[in-house]
Amino acid sequence: MNGFTKNGFYELIYKNERFSFLQYIRKDVICDVCYITLKNVITGETMTFDQAEVRGLKIAGEEASAS
Repeated sequence: MNGFTKNGFYELIYKNERFSFLQYIRKDVICDVCYITLKNVITGETMTFDQAEVRGLKIAGEEASAS
């Protein structure tokens, strides 16, 4: 998950739920746990995900890759 770019939208599968239209905000490591923060550009909602629970991540329009 180190391939984030400032431009582009992502689709993510987290705990068997799909999230779309996400824009990368930042990556944090707190107490040895890696979190990624993404913003839904449609709703404006900002969400933080535990990287260990992410099951798929892709740039919109590309094939999904497992974490």
